Amino acid sequence: MRKLLPVFLILIFTSTFIGCDKEKVNDLNKTQKITLKLWHIWAQKSQDNNSIIIEDVINKWNKDNPNVQIEVESVESEKYKTKLKTASATNELPDIFYSWGGGFSEPMIDSGRVLALNKFLDKDIINKLNDNMLDNVTSKNKVYGLPLTFSVGTFYLNEKLFNEANIKIPNNYEELLEAVKAFRNRGITPLLVGEQDKWTGMLYYDILALREGGIEQCKKALSSSDNSNLYLKTAQRLKRLVDLGAFDEFSLKAMRDESELLFKQGKVPMYYTGNWLAGEIQADNSPIKDKVIVKAFPLINKGSEGEDEFLGGAADFMMVNSETKYKKEAVKALEYLCKNISDRYYEFGSGLPAWKYTGDETNVNKLSKQLRNLTASGKYLLYWDIYLGEEKGNKHKELVYKLFQKKISPEEFANEMKNLEEKH
Repeated sequence: MRKLLPVFLILIFTSTFIGCDKEKVNDLNKTQKITLKLWHIWAQKSQDNNSIIIEDVINKWNKDNPNVQIEVESVESEKYKTKLKTASATNELPDIFYSWGGGFSEPMIDSGRVLALNKFLDKDIINKLNDNMLDNVTSKNKVYGLPLTFSVGTFYLNEKLFNEANIKIPNNYEELLEAVKAFRNRGITPLLVGEQDKWTGMLYYDILALREGGIEQCKKALSSSDNSNLYLKTAQRLKRLVDLGAFDEFSLKAMRDESELLFKQGKVPMYYTGNWLAGEIQADNSPIKDKVIVKAFPLINKGSEGEDEFLGGAADFMMVNSETKYKKEAVKALEYLCKNISDRYYEFGSGLPAWKYTGDETNVNKLSKQLRNLTASGKYLLYWDIYLGEEKGNKHKELVYKLFQKKISPEEFANEMKNLEEKH
């Protein structure tokens, strides 16, 4: 027994030390700090209040979660698309990344680059979302992202300019043409577009197409079934606006942020863009605060049919890289960021809430509330560049750009759009 005792003691001590080492390892795991890399498109802090909101929400997360820190990289929208596409192709996506839904994100989802979130999301999270917010990011019953906001194409009108000129606010296309002529006669540029950012002009074409044919006819045309000549009719309507001088030479040659200053300074009466502009319009230092209203884009016919149809929908999402080492942590951060950014965007005026808003409505931007009431029973068609996906979407934007520049006829435009669908 004497010979066995030392061995027995050695085993006891060894086991004790091994146990201590395991506890230390577990303690280290519990306190291990990780960094999640996140990419988004809001890069201009001095010009884009959305970036400030996102920064605030991320800073709050980092403060409350010292062991899971988020590190941000931001790139302007059009450059970001190239960066994201390249990173997906080379399997170099960050842990969390912004992406558009619909046809844009489809190739990344199909390639397996995006994490399916189903097993990470409980019913409590799903119940916090407004209805249909996941439609544009669901494939084969799997959810691949969470929404940041709800985007709506918005028609802004400077009531002060209309009243001063004694011009009727248009409710249909013919009245829109009359308003364009009336403002032109007074030496005022009627409509704004920063067409060097080609998506800005695309919005005008797409809303005119929606007014011309409605959601279902637009979808048929975009699926190679343009039997009603929707492309041609819409191109002719846009050409008429351009020919009447609805847009000035500067805004046709300027970037969106450059030309947008004209509307913000109260020099242009009408502007069709996204609801993300409402916050800047109603900012305390805005020259046009409380002078602007939002309404449905003018109808083609004088009746009310189609007034509840809008461009937009849940288009802005955050997604998780399927190859991240920290899936649970990334999804938890995703939930926090998307819900809080949705609330803050709604309050400021950068978008309608994708998540059920439980805050104080007195904190909400006046134009956001107007738009929420206007779209209460709304039906939505995604912006065409997102609906079509990047390659076809870019071609569509380029063709609309040529219409604005008068480098292509409506007939040529329609044929190119039909060829675009037939080739893919």
